[in-house]
Amino acid sequence: MSLGSRSSITILACVACLFSFGASVRRGTQSEEQAIRELDRKWTEAIAARDLDATVAHYADDAAFLAPGAPVTSGRAAIRSAWGDLLKSPGLSLTFGPTVVRIAHAADMAYEIGTFTMAMDGPHGRVEDQGKYVVVWTRNGGDWRVAADIFNSSRPPSPPAGS
Repeated sequence: MSLGSRSSITILACVACLFSFGASVRRGTQSEEQAIRELDRKWTEAIAARDLDATVAHYADDAAFLAPGAPVTSGRAAIRSAWGDLLKSPGLSLTFGPTVVRIAHAADMAYEIGTFTMAMDGPHGRVEDQGKYVVVWTRNGGDWRVAADIFNSSRPPSPPAGS
């Protein structure tokens, strides 16, 4: 085999390795996306069951929860308290799901953008909302955990009282 033939074969082998590496990264991020979508499914099931432990288990110890009209809630214990209050809401219904999930190339961080619907019984009747959210996920000991969770309504703000 000539030197030129060996060089061509070597180059082709390197290109093939690069393409297969790209495919394996793509498959890896696809499986990570599926894992996050599955965690979301379990999370919504925990909320529907009003299972506080399972709901809060998705958060990292140092996570931030950014609910509208409230200060930032930091740390799992504070997030547990916030979710505990929400899960006690009479007639609570909350569903959400990602429309986009993006995984970092290193597969150590991800984010999702999605929509939610929420309803509960308020003092003046049923309160319903629809909105959007962003959740940032990080790897924690090999498991995905929520690092930041922010959501807000897609509805226009209510007019001030008395207007």
